[in-house]
Amino acid sequence: MGREGRRAESDHPEDEMDHDSSSVDSENLEPTGQDADYADTSQMTFGNNSDPTDSSQEATNGDSGGISIRERLQTESSGGVFANKDLVRSDTIIDEDRIVGRDDQLGRVVDNLKPVLQNDGIPDMLLSGPSGTGKSLIIHAVCKQIVELCESQGKTFGVLSINCEGPKTADRAVYRLVRAAADDLDVDPGVPQTGVSTDQKLERLYELMREYYDGVIFILDEIDILEGPYQEAEYNSLIYQLSRARKLADFDGPISLTAITNYADFMKDLNSRAQSSYNPDDIFFDDYDANQLRSILHNRRDAFKPESLADDVVPLVAAFGSQTHGDARKAIDLLRWAGELAERRGADTVTESDVRKAQEKYTENRKLRHISGISTQKKLSIYAVAATAHYAREHPEWIPAGPTFKTYQFIADTMGADQYSRETFVNHVTEQSTYGVLDYERRGKGRGRGVHMYFSLSEDPETIMETIREDSRFEDLAHEDATISAVVRERLKQFRNKN
Repeated sequence: MGREGRRAESDHPEDEMDHDSSSVDSENLEPTGQDADYADTSQMTFGNNSDPTDSSQEATNGDSGGISIRERLQTESSGGVFANKDLVRSDTIIDEDRIVGRDDQLGRVVDNLKPVLQNDGIPDMLLSGPSGTGKSLIIHAVCKQIVELCESQGKTFGVLSINCEGPKTADRAVYRLVRAAADDLDVDPGVPQTGVSTDQKLERLYELMREYYDGVIFILDEIDILEGPYQEAEYNSLIYQLSRARKLADFDGPISLTAITNYADFMKDLNSRAQSSYNPDDIFFDDYDANQLRSILHNRRDAFKPESLADDVVPLVAAFGSQTHGDARKAIDLLRWAGELAERRGADTVTESDVRKAQEKYTENRKLRHISGISTQKKLSIYAVAATAHYAREHPEWIPAGPTFKTYQFIADTMGADQYSRETFVNHVTEQSTYGVLDYERRGKGRGRGVHMYFSLSEDPETIMETIREDSRFEDLAHEDATISAVVRERLKQFRNKN
């Protein structure tokens, strides 16, 4: 896919280690004693409810019922329902002729970027709306075509795209942009990730732009996550710099800054400096309805072999999708899961039954299973949110982060656990939005009164608390109801009085 293909590296947040003395790093364990006999697993076999055994034993024991991992990996699949499974992977960048249900939004993005072909100026854009509604899909599909058309004219258009969930701070985000340009151009980044100022990284970014590009678009996906450790969110600084990049970089060609967010009121949270320089075309993407989801899925039918989808499969997947989320990514995943279930039972046709079983897989309470498996500190952070929601007198849907952090500190002290900073606590909590455990948003309290973060749980707070207390390290908290309740109500009262 040329530059666009090389550019599509994923941005993942650096893993943050929880210093829990009870945790064990399984990757560093080495086999000792009798266990050392099983260090080489290349020929391990698995039988029903049995331990792994060496494949040489299987060869001499015809009754073992085991199957060699290597044999299974090397065995050709028989039959199957998929022809091109990538088409039903939600992260696959598809051609524009597969984009449906977004004519208005697609048309506006095309019209905004079309002037690049005449070397004219292009506007900044803000793509907002719920997850899975086509924001990233459309901007990247249009940019892919712009890159190819510019190349045919002997021009180089740079698409410098990052996901802000990874960098977390403006400084790291700028470095990711430098790396995106360097990888696209196959040159050295020219600056290290650490040890130099953000201004030096920006200057290197501008240097690469001046030397190699005739036009540039910056794409900042999930921009609202870029908050940083300070009171004022760091996306303000980044937006201010990049929206003025043409002047700051002394760049002759067209430049656009496109921010992507799920947060509908994002512009309201920008500070005055950012608002003065960033005046985007605000393009909203609403949830898909059943008809739109049906069209999207029909346009990916060739992911399956001919005649391998029963007639009622796509309408049923679309109906489930529109009823539960309106998210195209999840509908596409549901269709793929149905196909995988059909293959597992050795069928050559995906049926309504496969869809219903796949939907059950989707709707079963994975959130609580996820909470059971997270680290101690993350459980402690989520427990504080749930406790604040549960013990609040009014049982509000949205819980302010300030009193919740105070509750976290009290519970950590009660348990004798380490207390992390407010920044780390907030990062632990907001990370859970990725798994659907909660949502969060920032709200301004009026001129001079700052912006506060609020959390909203997607599951019943008491159920979350009970799930976490199944961990033996938390079970004693069941006896602290009265004390925690008093702390929660006092902290919320103080918050209301101050705000």
